Amino acid sequence: MFHRILAVVDTTPGRGLAVEYGVSLARQTGAELHLVAVVALPAVAGEISEVRELEEEGRAELMPLVRAAREYAENQGQPVTTEILAGPRADTVIRLTAARGFDLVVLGQSTDDLDADWRRVARRAPCPVFVARDAVVARYEGQPDHKTEHWQVRRDRRDCIEGPGRMLRVFVGENDHVAGRPVHEVIVQRLRAIDIAGATVYRGILGYGAAGRLHRSHVFSHDRPVIVTAVDTAAAIELAIEAVQDLVTSGLIVCSNVEIVKYSHRHSAAIAEEGLERTS
Repeated sequence: MFHRILAVVDTTPGRGLAVEYGVSLARQTGAELHLVAVVALPAVAGEISEVRELEEEGRAELMPLVRAAREYAENQGQPVTTEILAGPRADTVIRLTAARGFDLVVLGQSTDDLDADWRRVARRAPCPVFVARDAVVARYEGQPDHKTEHWQVRRDRRDCIEGPGRMLRVFVGENDHVAGRPVHEVIVQRLRAIDIAGATVYRGILGYGAAGRLHRSHVFSHDRPVIVTAVDTAAAIELAIEAVQDLVTSGLIVCSNVEIVKYSHRHSAAIAEEGLERTS
C-alpha cells in the first residue's frame, strides 16, 4: 500500500480532483500527504529579471490555491505539508518524486485529453501515477517509460441504482479452488474489479448439487456450500456473469429480477475516520 503520496495543485479545474482523491487515498491508507504546486518556467531561460518576474507572478497565483487545498485536507482530518516550486512542470514533479521517495503521484484532469506535461509525468515518474477525473481514475503502473494504463471507477462517485435491477447468485463449494485460491474469493475480486455495486458471500450449513453429494462441515473437512450474491443493474449483472462463468466448473449460476429499494454508502472519508477512531 502507499506510504507517501504526492498530490499536485495547479491552476486548471482538475486541481480539485487531485486534492480530493489524494486526501481520500491518504485517509484510507494512513499515508503521508504532500501537496506541491509548480510555477511553470520556460525550459530555455531568458534574462534573470524576466525569470524572477515570472516566478513571482506564478507564486502569487498559486499561493491561494495551495492554501485552499491545505484547508480542504485539514477539514477532512488529513495532515498535509505543502510547497511551491519553480521550473518545467513535468520535470520538476518527476525530480521531486524521486528525491523525496514518494510512492504515488496524484494528478487531476478535468478534460478527456491528458495534459502533455501530466502525460510525461505519468509515463516517466519512478512510481505509480493516478490521474483523477470526475468519474474515473487512470492508473499508470510499471517501470518508468514502460508503464501500462488502466482505468478504474471512482467508487466514491458511484451513481444511484435504485429501481429495477438484477440479482446474481453463484453457488460453489467451500473447497473449490482456482490457482490455489478459494473460488468464492476470486469471484468477489472479479466483481469488484468491474465495479459491481456490491457482493456478499454466504456460507451454508448443509446442501447438495447436481451430483447428489452432501456438502457439509465436519471434524476432518470443511466443504460447506458457499453462495456469492450480487445486485446491480441488468446490464452490469450481464457483465458480471461473463466475468465469473469460467470459475464455476462445479456449481450453479442463477439470476432473478429484483426491485432495488435503497442503495447507499458512507463517503470513504467517513469510513476512514471511523477506522481511525477505533484504533486510537
